[in-house]
Amino acid sequence: MKNVLCAALCGLTLSGLMLTGWAGAATSYRVRSGDTLGQIAARAGLSVGQVQAANPKLRGKTGVQAGWVLTLPARPGAATQYRVRSGDSLSVIAKRYNVSLSQLFRANPRYAGGKPVQVGALVKIPARTVTASSTRTPAATVRTASTSSRAGGWLWPLGSYNTISSGYGERTLEGDSEMHYGVDIVAPLGTPVRAARSGRVLESRPDFERGWGWTVVIEHPDGWITRYAHLSVNLIRKGELVSRGQTIGRVGNTGRSTGPHLHFGTYLRWDPRNPLGLY
Repeated sequence: MKNVLCAALCGLTLSGLMLTGWAGAATSYRVRSGDTLGQIAARAGLSVGQVQAANPKLRGKTGVQAGWVLTLPARPGAATQYRVRSGDSLSVIAKRYNVSLSQLFRANPRYAGGKPVQVGALVKIPARTVTASSTRTPAATVRTASTSSRAGGWLWPLGSYNTISSGYGERTLEGDSEMHYGVDIVAPLGTPVRAARSGRVLESRPDFERGWGWTVVIEHPDGWITRYAHLSVNLIRKGELVSRGQTIGRVGNTGRSTGPHLHFGTYLRWDPRNPLGLY
């Protein structure tokens, strides 16, 4: 069955989160009433620290106010381009994207000799690669999900495949700590991925700018949201209603991925929660 084709957009909407900008670049978001910094970061696939680093007004703070416009950096792991603005230097840009100055020079050799960057120029931001030694935790086997939980009716998305290669929480990437909002479940390419609960499809698209690859996001009753990323094929479309256990895609190795697996993330009103706590 073919991939569900959809265009990669310069602006994208995630259940009310509007990101404006052009593909692969830092984006901006206007804070709405009721937003928290954790929710905004989770929706964009970033850690709170990454959002704070891109917004000087948030240094040392976790509170946000409605109406503020925040800069959301591109998710580490995807090669991007950045259009230079007034006051930028390569050092400033490197810090904004959490890459070293030497990495930036290697990606943009024309500046290696000390040539200044001009306003309006495009600078390539190198991808931050994930290495098995720095991100893989010892494989842990979790029990197969039951059909009941305190949230009600949760189904394990990969049937009998339950080996976790990277768990929920802080992990180290190239010496830097980042938050992993989900679990990585190892399975062969093409393994059917099932909806954990019934709901409505919010997203079904390729999201390589933020490292998810082919991804599906489903909104469930009572505020729960699930993400299924790094797929090889999407089998449902945005706006469709899906039932619990319905095949929505197949395991892949797309986006920021070190091997065939499913990234499975769960959120309650966009507050990230450990999926293993639901089974």
